[in-house]
Amino acid sequence: MRLFVAVLVALVGVGLAAVGLSFVLVGLLEQRSAADMYEVAFQQVGDECRGGHELHLDIENGAPLDCVPSYVIGGSPRVDLPGFTEAQNDEVAALGGQLGSGGLTDAEQRLVQDRVDKIAATVPAADRPRPDSATVWLADAGVWGARRAWLGGGMVVVGIVSTVAAMRMAD
Repeated sequence: MRLFVAVLVALVGVGLAAVGLSFVLVGLLEQRSAADMYEVAFQQVGDECRGGHELHLDIENGAPLDCVPSYVIGGSPRVDLPGFTEAQNDEVAALGGQLGSGGLTDAEQRLVQDRVDKIAATVPAADRPRPDSATVWLADAGVWGARRAWLGGGMVVVGIVSTVAAMRMAD
């Protein structure tokens, strides 16, 4: 009976560690994606839109670039950052256009990014973007990104400790 319990605990421990590892991986990827959400990408017209950036500005004039084909959404490109109010989006667009009239220098790019960062810091947690995933119930509970990675790390530790304990119990 003792051997049966030890094997059962070891199987649960291995399973917990495996699920924990996947949580760590998914959590780190979600956190990286969330970090890019409010990072402005400055590029030239015709450059490929890369990363999880929600805002791409033309380095030549500060205008928003359309990184989604117009047939998908329709309309012209505009500043539409998640959680920002219409006024805040308009403010970022105006700042990009004002500073970019002669091309955006590195210092002007930093000014635009700094303004986006300041506004993003005021976005309530409920309005912040959260990733869509198969475990929406965890994301709804606020467990995604770094929190999911930490939870996964804890699951790995508990899984390993329980597996080692089960092996010692079987001796």
